[in-house]
Amino acid sequence: MLLVALPWSVHAISEIDYANLYEQKVQPFYNKGTFDEFSGKGNLLLRYASFEQGNETGALIILHGKSESYIKYAEVVYDIQDLGLSCYLMDFRGFGFSERILDGDPQKVYVGNFDDYVEDLKTFIDSVVKVKPHAKIFILAHSMGGCIAARFLEKYPDDVDAAILSSPMLEINTGIFPPAIAYAVAALGTALGKGKDYALGQGPRDDNPYFFEFTTTHSCARWSKWEEDLIPNNPEIISGGATYGWLKRSMEAGALARRQAARVATPVLMLQDEEDSYVKPEAEDSFCKNAGVCTKVYFFGSRHEILIETDAIRNLVLDNIRSFLRKYMK
Repeated sequence: MLLVALPWSVHAISEIDYANLYEQKVQPFYNKGTFDEFSGKGNLLLRYASFEQGNETGALIILHGKSESYIKYAEVVYDIQDLGLSCYLMDFRGFGFSERILDGDPQKVYVGNFDDYVEDLKTFIDSVVKVKPHAKIFILAHSMGGCIAARFLEKYPDDVDAAILSSPMLEINTGIFPPAIAYAVAALGTALGKGKDYALGQGPRDDNPYFFEFTTTHSCARWSKWEEDLIPNNPEIISGGATYGWLKRSMEAGALARRQAARVATPVLMLQDEEDSYVKPEAEDSFCKNAGVCTKVYFFGSRHEILIETDAIRNLVLDNIRSFLRKYMK
């Protein structure tokens, strides 16, 4: 009853008749965006999308998670257009529409140095976002993007006015393997020259995904849009499993982000879900506790992908995002 009584977000579409509403409202809005590329570290070509508003109130940079693309966040951009923010989204190296790092198997998730992601973000902000003056600059980052954003806030404390971290990948959930064992295996594999090989249990994307009990969201409609529509119709964005090298460097980056959380002076809103099987909530708690100004909001019943959850959960998430950004837009 409490969820029903709370206000619904202004532009959010419903899971009821979701596919048609997406095609009628979100897709035309997304198609009006600007799509281009810039050169990241090592001259790797990175793709981005921008949705600029005339009388804007600021800029919002949206960062995707592992094996994702900016196209997945079209609905989020559509939802928050009432805030008057110009939105900028980039695909990180090796993901989405951006250039792949490895030859041979473009699905392998790999990075030579985790801070390459951070430096690419810095270049994106300096060479793309700041080309147009903005009163304020904000970040909304999910999962892997959340770890990248955390490291960015620690390295470049004056570049962003406020940040929202959605289920940030500050410590990967390694399942039945204790983190120390998982890291040791990843480090050993990398040291033995297997850093570009799929890690144990990882491999190419399943061509026949299906919605099941332990997926990343309770929303079959939003899951289906990504898994059964956007990915198949944009095969160049397909990503598979993690390599030993990526796993090693991502675990190190999460640990470093936690250790250096006190360096974060930027106001942070932490969005934490109840049923996460991909990242550790304890790491989020630690980071938020030690960061300068961090507010955590806990969403009961939500899984890892808070931004594509069911309407009841997702609209509460959007309301919190909207309230937080308005606070720092002043």
